[in-house]
Amino acid sequence: MKTIPNYLEYGENSLKHPTDYFSINTIESLAQKIRVLEPHCHSHLFQLVWISEGKYIVTIDEKEHEIQNDHFLLLYPNTIHATNFTKTIRGYSMHFSSDFFEIHSENKSHLARIIKHNISKRFLIVKMDSSTSKEVNDLIQYIYSTYLSGSFLKDEIIRSYLHLVLLKLYECNNLQESSTRHTSSQVIVNKFFQAVEEHFINKKTVSEYARDLNLSEGYLNYVVKNETGHPAGEVIRERLLHEAERLLIYSDRTISEIAYQLDFSHPTYFFRMFKKYVGKTPKDFRNSYRKR
Repeated sequence: MKTIPNYLEYGENSLKHPTDYFSINTIESLAQKIRVLEPHCHSHLFQLVWISEGKYIVTIDEKEHEIQNDHFLLLYPNTIHATNFTKTIRGYSMHFSSDFFEIHSENKSHLARIIKHNISKRFLIVKMDSSTSKEVNDLIQYIYSTYLSGSFLKDEIIRSYLHLVLLKLYECNNLQESSTRHTSSQVIVNKFFQAVEEHFINKKTVSEYARDLNLSEGYLNYVVKNETGHPAGEVIRERLLHEAERLLIYSDRTISEIAYQLDFSHPTYFFRMFKKYVGKTPKDFRNSYRKR
């Protein structure tokens, strides 16, 4: 049976659950090594492509899109896509996990506001006007130079500048779509994500969210999976895991205390879930960060 390859970035085997991940490459360097990349996905990474010159051809769900200069492409995790690099293309390609922001931020909802807005589309293509394009290009060039530097603060600097870039992307997309009405399915998905952000600790089942939204569990699962590519239960679980990772890294609470804080009835259940989906025990995950 043919399966869709799951890459970390460009042809490498994916990590099971890349954590606190960010990378950036010039598209020129990628085009020298890769002309065509067959359909694939990135399970846990967002991909943000900025085209400053030339054109970038990407096929998403069997539909081809030609992206010109001064355009952004934002691909959500698990979006199946294929790429074709032209010889004259210029720009940057970034990959990052959602927890690159979330586990470092006290404002845990801001990435949801910037990226998860309109997540049901699975991708965004946004054109920048000339003045914004110059500003964004300068920001991304600074991100790239910082990424190559040896600064002990480079992750924090990159995080701050990438935040600005995403805000610009969100602002331009919101302006372009201000007159577009959401479909009923998109409204349901947005309400579901908002509810998960507010209640993921005390509500861990799809049935609870379906009841709050006055929907059947089956219909909510259908809409969320159809619009985002992710089952509703996976959305809830991923948000809970991100919070667990943040607490393991940045708090001094014991693993048992974290389990109870996340409303598990016993630490054993937390341990089993974390190990199953992250691939490490909570203790090993915490120790891997403390050794850095």
